[in-house]
Amino acid sequence: MQINNPMDLTRTGKPAGGAVSADADRAKAAASSPKSANAEDSATVKLSGGLDKIKDVMGTSEAFDAERVEQLKAAIDDGSFKVNAGVVADKLISSNLEALSRSKP
Repeated sequence: MQINNPMDLTRTGKPAGGAVSADADRAKAAASSPKSANAEDSATVKLSGGLDKIKDVMGTSEAFDAERVEQLKAAIDDGSFKVNAGVVADKLISSNLEALSRSKP
């Protein structure tokens, strides 16, 4: 087994001592293979029925309430928006407790 200086590879882009890397061999083989040129043309993807169920649920409700977003933007802009630290802390603690309960065997 020959160990080459990694700096030789970074300077020249080729392994030192004329050795050819396995990655280079694979890349050459893939480029010369007629099958690899047409692989993208023949590739197909089939999605499960679960995606349709998710689309149905998401399609019936909006992802967010645009009116509420505008109200919050206005409150932030005029300085009347107040953060309820107790609610934020409670939700942070509950989400951490939930994450911890999921990680236990």
